[in-house]
Amino acid sequence: MGIKTYSKARDGAVKLSEHFTVGEFACRDGTDAVPVSEELVTLLQKIRDHFGRAVTVNSAYRTAAYNTKVGGAKRSQHLLGTAADITLAGVAPLEVAQYAEFLQPKAGGIGVYRTFTHVDVRAARSRWDSRSGKETVVSGWPGYTEAVPPTEAERAVEWITAQGILRGNVDGDRMLDEPLTRRQFAVMLYRFAKPDGRA
Repeated sequence: MGIKTYSKARDGAVKLSEHFTVGEFACRDGTDAVPVSEELVTLLQKIRDHFGRAVTVNSAYRTAAYNTKVGGAKRSQHLLGTAADITLAGVAPLEVAQYAEFLQPKAGGIGVYRTFTHVDVRAARSRWDSRSGKETVVSGWPGYTEAVPPTEAERAVEWITAQGILRGNVDGDRMLDEPLTRRQFAVMLYRFAKPDGRA
């Protein structure tokens, strides 16, 4: 796990990825040192890219004193620079957790709270639900399935339908289920070429 330590004063505006800077990961107590996991930045960038919305980092690195002050776990990943509590406007914390689960199904920590999602890149796997105000261990956050891109045939049918070449069962056209006859193929080509200027 690649953890680099930066200076908030010197490196605060340095971009760690397309959408994240060092300053976003700094401890809220004003400490200058900012340890940041490269894997964490990669994870957050993937979440940002997927949802197409800005990711607000509410809390990332924490000093031991600040972690105690905010009631963090004694062995919190925030102490190492490997965790972030995040929000995305218009996206529910559970939805963020489900996508994070898809990205790292066998490792990392994912916790769902009422208003934010905790993600970290620890080697072990940990999942919890704190929306009730009491932390409950859960098995995981299933629910996200990656969209399957349409096949070439599906794209072709969509296009010829949009162009008015394929019109359901009119003039002998049949939709996808049956083999295409020469007559049906001729009608489709005729409509595509429009030799008489008619649509």
